[in-house]
Amino acid sequence: MKQNYIFSLICLLFFINTMRAQQQNAWKNELYGFVRADAFYDSRKSAEAVDGLFLLYPLNENPDENGKDLNAVSQITMTSISSRLGMKMGGKKIFNETATLAARLEADFTARSNSNSLRLRHAYISLSWPGHKLLMGRTWHPMFTPQAFPFTLSINVGTPFNPFNRSPQIRYTLKPTKRWSMLLAMLYQNDYSNLGPDGNSGVEKRIDLMRHSMIPNLHWQTQFNFRKQTFGLMADYKQIQPETKTTGTNGTYKTTTQIASYAVGAFTKTSINKFSAKAKVILGQNLSDHIMAGGYGVKSFNTKTGHETYTPSNHIFSWINLEYGTKFTAGLLVGYSKNLGFNDDIEPNRPIYARGSNIAYLYRISPYIKWRNQRLEIWAETEVTTAAYGNIQYAENGRVNNTSEISNVRLQFSCVYYNLIKNERKHYI
Repeated sequence: MKQNYIFSLICLLFFINTMRAQQQNAWKNELYGFVRADAFYDSRKSAEAVDGLFLLYPLNENPDENGKDLNAVSQITMTSISSRLGMKMGGKKIFNETATLAARLEADFTARSNSNSLRLRHAYISLSWPGHKLLMGRTWHPMFTPQAFPFTLSINVGTPFNPFNRSPQIRYTLKPTKRWSMLLAMLYQNDYSNLGPDGNSGVEKRIDLMRHSMIPNLHWQTQFNFRKQTFGLMADYKQIQPETKTTGTNGTYKTTTQIASYAVGAFTKTSINKFSAKAKVILGQNLSDHIMAGGYGVKSFNTKTGHETYTPSNHIFSWINLEYGTKFTAGLLVGYSKNLGFNDDIEPNRPIYARGSNIAYLYRISPYIKWRNQRLEIWAETEVTTAAYGNIQYAENGRVNNTSEISNVRLQFSCVYYNLIKNERKHYI
């Protein structure tokens, strides 16, 4: 029922603003979105989300009593829940006509597994002046870099090699020239959050870890834009607090222990006629909130008080995406990530608050084709993802050795009908 109310509210807001726009031409209200149908085959079970639309990496072997792998199970899925609806609003100048006011509201139908319920994607307000811009609300984390991300068929758009995160934020962008801009942002976590203790010696996503730390996620980014090329650099800092209390053999105690983590990266995009090339590389710690491998482990543990200290993981993430064509397009994504271990040795008898902590490296090769005719697009894609599972060396900074590779092959076919804005095809990221 709640999702139906949200959907009705979106429609009501659109029609009210449309009627007002007819009377006040300065305000613009544009409804956009798409209807999408997906069908895909997987050769084995994998770590995934959103009813399998979001595939990360194949699961490790899990032998039964006869030695047969319980995860070697092929699957076929069909769904339309990635369909999307959004509205762009605003366009009028305020503050003595010095700033342009705009807003965006967008949702899709992937809120919960196996149900057609709305999920909020974007909800922000922006004020734009000549040379700078202020944004407040929920949208892409700057590490996603909407200017350079993979145009794959899969809605994971390169994850877990590319960050995937939408967060509430306050963002300031300085753009004194067409060729150079700088971005500063403060963000807090919502549904894209870090892993933490579940209270039963397990691991789960926790929305309160950054709230406890009282320090927002801080991000800096700069971009250089030329006629056919974009190049950018970024740096990211966050601090979380996994626990507010600990319990040991002597009782329960208050704790304020936190863990800090850093990430730096570079990205580029080049477009020449029908050809485009994009690439990104990130060296990062504790990026489980971006649906990537890694997290943090326990560096020390006091059995009497239950007090823990933590150490972050270190990973290199990289990808390159090549495309050629217009009406008919062929593309290729190649992604690679490497587990560099933790900053310190980790306790062998404590949980590791990380994703893929026993994976030494991941790689993906994903060729695809798409055909476009006005508002219709038809896609086909093959996605081969390989994970190298091994043994965690707790006394060697948690590095992984003695690895063996496990692969999943995904074959996907999709059909999309776009509702266009100003007759321009958007990728609606």
